Amino acid sequence: MACLTGVGILALVVSHYASQSRRGPWTCVACVAFLIFGELWWADPVDWHSIRGSQMIILMKLVSVGYDLDSATLLSPPNPLEIAGYIMNPGTVIFGPWFSFSSYLKVVGPLSWSLWLIPGIVLRLALSIMFLLVSTCYTSWLVPDSANRWGLAYREALSFRFSHYFVSYLSETSALLAGLDMSKVARPYFIELPRSLVEVVIYWNVPMHHWLKTYVFKTARNHLGIFWALLLTYSMSALFHGLNFQLAAVLLSLGFYTFVEYSLRAKLASVFDACILARPCSDTCSHKQKACSWFSLSTNLVFGMLTVFHLAYLGIMFDSSSQQQETGYSMIHTLNKWSSLNYASHWVTFVCYVMYSVI
Repeated sequence: MACLTGVGILALVVSHYASQSRRGPWTCVACVAFLIFGELWWADPVDWHSIRGSQMIILMKLVSVGYDLDSATLLSPPNPLEIAGYIMNPGTVIFGPWFSFSSYLKVVGPLSWSLWLIPGIVLRLALSIMFLLVSTCYTSWLVPDSANRWGLAYREALSFRFSHYFVSYLSETSALLAGLDMSKVARPYFIELPRSLVEVVIYWNVPMHHWLKTYVFKTARNHLGIFWALLLTYSMSALFHGLNFQLAAVLLSLGFYTFVEYSLRAKLASVFDACILARPCSDTCSHKQKACSWFSLSTNLVFGMLTVFHLAYLGIMFDSSSQQQETGYSMIHTLNKWSSLNYASHWVTFVCYVMYSVI
């Protein structure tokens, strides 16, 4: 992690003096190149996999500083102590979440820590423990081994999601202890009872979604268009998570799924003049069939159930019992898991894409 920090800071300094309008991209390229080198030729796979999350947080912090300088959100480069404190902030360096340098400056200002934060800290810690217990102990009780293959797929995906909620709420706890005023990192309600895959992506990790949307998607959209910018965003997310076929396959599938779902529901909303978009309509929308109409309710319910189906399919390969968990899952593992479900989710998405094309 120290090496990545050094490479990122060096790239930030050099690009600041060489090209003050490209500090974000050059810092990103340098950090990603270091991660690729480390994963392929330098580090032990088990050790590298264990610190991948922390390295991703460091990369996001460094790159965000570069882009904020480019956009004049930050008027001047941080000094060495500020950048070191920001990157190695003890409340976020292990579990995250990402937060902006501007938020960090508020922490190092006058003391704002209050006793009123203690109930929130205790609540988040209790929730994280609850999610951990469900993930490790109770999913097998909720869905027994005698269930069919889709039931078992849902159980594996559910266990993985709850382990993610555990880390998310634990990261909120550590961030609050460090004095950071963090909003929710993950919102389980919108994931377990989803309206759409689009909302699942947003609420899976809110700070990371904000980072990708701000520094990757919006930057690329003006040059590449929405679809290719979306594909680049998911590709960058996969790259930040490491050179792992399983994660890349899941994230790129999610990118295509969300594009198809968003586009199809936009067309259906226009054709039927109904509140059935991937995101909820505002109270002042012009649709004739509002969200409480039977057609909107039933359509949104169908897409919500379809989202649960996709989550079970995509999450099946995150098998905690596999020995590959320590080094990252292989391509064979991923394809075997999906083939056991006949690639059903991909076929359903293909049908949805055909519907979108012909409507």
